[in-house]
Amino acid sequence: MRLTSTTANIIIGAFMLLIVFQAIVSVSAQAQEPAIISEVRRNYGGSRAVSATFDLTIYWSVREREEKKNGELITAPGDRFRVTLGRDVFVSDGKTYWQYNERNSQVVVRNFSDIDPSTLPSALLSSFLSNRRFNEGVPIRNGTVEFNWTGDGAAAGDGYKRVSVVVATGRVHPQSGVIQTLTLVDANDNVHTYTFTRTEFDKPVRNDTFQFRAPRGVEVMDMRDGR
Repeated sequence: MRLTSTTANIIIGAFMLLIVFQAIVSVSAQAQEPAIISEVRRNYGGSRAVSATFDLTIYWSVREREEKKNGELITAPGDRFRVTLGRDVFVSDGKTYWQYNERNSQVVVRNFSDIDPSTLPSALLSSFLSNRRFNEGVPIRNGTVEFNWTGDGAAAGDGYKRVSVVVATGRVHPQSGVIQTLTLVDANDNVHTYTFTRTEFDKPVRNDTFQFRAPRGVEVMDMRDGR
């Protein structure tokens, strides 16, 4: 299945969303960090399940056009996740990876280990952390604090030259250290802004959350060996 540049960018954005929590909490321990980041560490350290709904606005710089999508994110330890982004669904149970596009009426199935390493969250995370450090944080409004990363996206290996995250304190959320907004700016000045409308931790999920069953009539392309 060939992907347009727009679709590919959205998929990378979805993957970046999956690992931004770990990106925030995995900064070198040698760096002095604000107290609020310690709270973010506890919330998004990787050992807890995270469920969130969000609105995504993409500003395409060259076309001077905005695109809006809604999404839902569920992550759990063991490389398990389910991301719904507009009409696209991405699911992993840690062994199998499903990518469903409703518009094309098609689902692609792969071994999780066979996904292109350059698009895996772990690869993005590795390059991101090795080249970026957050600032000291700037209070902005209603008890929220903004942290920023800037640098050479090409050298970093992830293509983003600016990343901004707004974190809530207990004054605007019952649990402090909750991410409110994430903004990613790529090398072409396209801006991806995720606004989280609901975030819950350790919410019980159904047994089939990290499995995907293709709807009737959908073309299934099974790319696993021997299939």
